[in-house]
Amino acid sequence: MARKRKQQVPGVLWRLFRNRARTLSQTILSLLPPPPPSPDLCHCKGHRCLGCCSDARSFLLRPNDPPDYRKLLANCYVVVSENAPLIRFFIPHSHCSQIQVFLKMEYFFPSSSVSFFHHA
Repeated sequence: MARKRKQQVPGVLWRLFRNRARTLSQTILSLLPPPPPSPDLCHCKGHRCLGCCSDARSFLLRPNDPPDYRKLLANCYVVVSENAPLIRFFIPHSHCSQIQVFLKMEYFFPSSSVSFFHHA
């Protein structure tokens, strides 16, 4: 069985940022606060969201997601500032689609905290 080749960070990003340059998917998962002890204590009231599910990666990337969304999560590189504030809790009720959440990220993360790089 063929092994999947690990996605490499583009050279210039690696030289500038080392381990801080990660895919959008890796960055989202790394920014999630620890899940609550029980899903019933989550803001979603136990309905299972990104913040309390047992496998956040499979929640973020589902088999029926469109190819463009999957490419965005895999080929967009993000560098989070070392001074960026920690996310203390996750609130799943944004009532926005995933793409709307992504487009509004700059609002939540000032340009000095997060940089986006798309690698085709």
